[in-house]
This record gives sequence, C-alpha cells and structure tokens, in this order.
Amino acid sequence: MLKGKVDRHDLIIWILVVTIFWYVIVCGLLEWIAGPESFIPSVIGFFNSLSDPMNFVVGLYLLTLPSFLFIYVYTAITKRNRFIFRSFLPGYGNNKFSMLLKGLLVGFIMNFGCIVCALACGNIKLFLNFYIDEIPFYLFALFCVLIQSASEELWCRGFMYERINVRYPLRVAILVNGVFFAALHLLNPGVGALPIIDIAICGLAFSVAKWYTGSIWFPIGIHTAWNFTQNLLFGLPNSGLVSEVSIFGLDAANARSSLMYDVNFGVEGAIPAVAADAILGIVCLILAARKGRLGELKQKNGQAYR
Repeated sequence: MLKGKVDRHDLIIWILVVTIFWYVIVCGLLEWIAGPESFIPSVIGFFNSLSDPMNFVVGLYLLTLPSFLFIYVYTAITKRNRFIFRSFLPGYGNNKFSMLLKGLLVGFIMNFGCIVCALACGNIKLFLNFYIDEIPFYLFALFCVLIQSASEELWCRGFMYERINVRYPLRVAILVNGVFFAALHLLNPGVGALPIIDIAICGLAFSVAKWYTGSIWFPIGIHTAWNFTQNLLFGLPNSGLVSEVSIFGLDAANARSSLMYDVNFGVEGAIPAVAADAILGIVCLILAARKGRLGELKQKNGQAYR
C-alpha cells in the first residue's frame, strides 16, 4: 500500500531507468547470447542447422522469448509489481481470447489499408510466393511474431504504463509510452523523422486502446497482426527490417518512396500509417467520451500495490 511519502520507485525517471536496464540491456543481452551473433549457438551449429526461412523467423522474432518470459518472472517475484503481473493474466479486466482476436483483426485491417494505398499509388508491386505445404511454417511464424509483439507490449503498455500510473495521471503514462516506444526504434535501419513520428503515435494509440478496452491483449493482437501482415504476409520491411521470407514477395527493384511508402522503412514511414495509428487512438477516445470515461485520463492508480 502506498504511504504519504513519495517513493522514488514511483518516479518517472526511476521507472525509465528500470525499464531500460531490464528490458533494453539485460533482455537484450540474453537475446544476443541466444542469437546467431553469439559464440554459443555458433559452437553447437544451431542456426546453421535451420533453413533460411526458419533462420530468419527464429532470429528476428523468436529470440525475443527471453524478454517475453523475463517480464512475467520480474513482475511476479517483485512485490510492488505483482499487480502488473496479474494484469497480464486471463480473466483480469477484459483479458479475453476474443479481445486478442479483435486486436488481430484490427491490426490486419490497419496494415492492409496502408499497403493498399502504396499499391494503388504504384509505389510497390507484389507477386505470390506461396506453396500450400508452407502453411505449418507460417503458423509457426505467426506464433513467433506473437512472442515478439507481446514482449514489447508487456514492457511498454504493461510494465511502464502501469508503474507510471501509480503516481501520475493516466494521460502521463500514455504520453511517456509513446515517446519511449519511438525511442526504442531510433536505431532501426532506414529510420527518419516521419517513421519516428508514426511510431510515437502508434505507442500513444496502443496505450489508449489498452485503456479503453481494459485489456492488454487487445494491443498485443494489433501489434502481432500489423507485424505479421507487413513482414511475413506481404514481404515489406517491418520498421526497416527487411523480410527474407513471405507469402507475397515484394518487387524491391521497382519500389519507390512517396508519401504513401518508404522504400527503407516500409509503410510505417508514410502518411497512411500515421493516419491509421491516429485513427485508432481517436476512435477509442470518441467511444470513451460517449461513455463519459475521459475523466479517467486524469486519474492515478494509487492503490495499485494492494
């Protein structure tokens, strides 16, 4: 239970330091140790034993498994964070399988709409690159993308969001989330001003969506479908990271940049993605306003430690 005295653990700067240390540094190190750059997998020849498509999916997505597992362990064993651990679990708030499915549908519609804009303007051309016997692989790939997307959501819209909201109004937690989420992508290949603006708006929108729906599973679904759709369904860059395997292939030689598409960063570096993310957040705010819930954005979760 919170005391009258300000606890340094509830200050934004402390929460940022803790998140960066555990998520960016420690989990990043664990992922490197498990990854192809480390001497350990090299010695046992793990990645050499995989096919190129499997190597890509495991190396880019499944290797985020340490950060996915670590957030559960960390929030479960630290007393002040157990309320966050509970917020991840089925049955908490609106955490239902249906919310995950709704998130997957929304994420697909959002990303597909951006891709249609790029196709309609002639910025990209796609070709079918799929065989029926690849279905098991793409189901596994979807699971790997779910792990990666859930990891980012649990740390940003889970840990950071909830910890900031203990002492600060919810709107502050949402704002800091957007800035931090954008900062995580500053070193991605091909990053620029518009991509960072889009990712910041994405972070804000996902936070608002979590608040409105009462379920972190909803933004996890959106995030998963967005990444899978652009990277493994249509073969477009995912935040600048180029796909090496996909159901549809991109004719990269004839792709060109415009306000509808960025050849280096993909649809996330263009106006349609900015609009899609903004619309998500605005729609959630409008629906919340109709239910008289906007006052919640001024509230703190001061009894979280109970």
